[in-house]
Amino acid sequence: MVSAPNPNVVIPPPRPPLPAGPVSGKRLPYGVAALAVAGLALLLALGSAVFAWRAIDQAKDAKQVALAGRAEPVAPAAASPSSSPSSAAEPLPSEEPVEPAGTGEPAPLDERTVYTPKYEKQSLTLKARECNHSMYADLDEPRANVASTGYDLVLSGDCSGNLLYLRLGDGVEGSESGSAGSTPQDCAEQIRTAPLGEAKVPVRKGVVLCLTTSFVAANERGDDQRMVLVEITGVADGGAVTLKATAWNIPR
Repeated sequence: MVSAPNPNVVIPPPRPPLPAGPVSGKRLPYGVAALAVAGLALLLALGSAVFAWRAIDQAKDAKQVALAGRAEPVAPAAASPSSSPSSAAEPLPSEEPVEPAGTGEPAPLDERTVYTPKYEKQSLTLKARECNHSMYADLDEPRANVASTGYDLVLSGDCSGNLLYLRLGDGVEGSESGSAGSTPQDCAEQIRTAPLGEAKVPVRKGVVLCLTTSFVAANERGDDQRMVLVEITGVADGGAVTLKATAWNIPR
């Protein structure tokens, strides 16, 4: 049989439940702390991986730059702003401008000019038998009966047959005041003080001419100009004239 409750016993009411969440002053649960530590370790690992990747990438860039520096020549250093632009265009002291053929002027001739022998006492025979006939001579070789261009001396006659004369070629300077024993220096002085110009020289035995061959013609063929002493050694009937020539090279 069940006994009835005792009305004199007081039963206390039930306590309300505690609020959710952490209570101040108490430690976190072990599981939450373990998750926090694992997250922090993961962040550190990711940071280390990113740092290592950047280091590897920079190392590759440095290697490529080094290889490119070996393969390509180093560009020359730029000129200093203080250097003068005109100084770079000036030739070195050892460089001398070369004049083209046919230009320039002959060197002045005086007592200090050093001549070198070219030929000595070469005999030439010129003839002018027909009316207004001429024969030309090249005194650089020497040679008679050459073309009418580039000659140094020409023998001509008139239609009367009584007059023969010599004339100088283009670019040739001379004097009729020479003598059989004249030196190159003597001839240079006679050409300077008593030039012949375009005058005709009547042919007669014993006449001595001093002359310089054409400087322009010599320069064009890359040869030396000549100083020539020409003496008329004979005049035969029929218009044959014998010449004796001695020549020296004129220094450039």
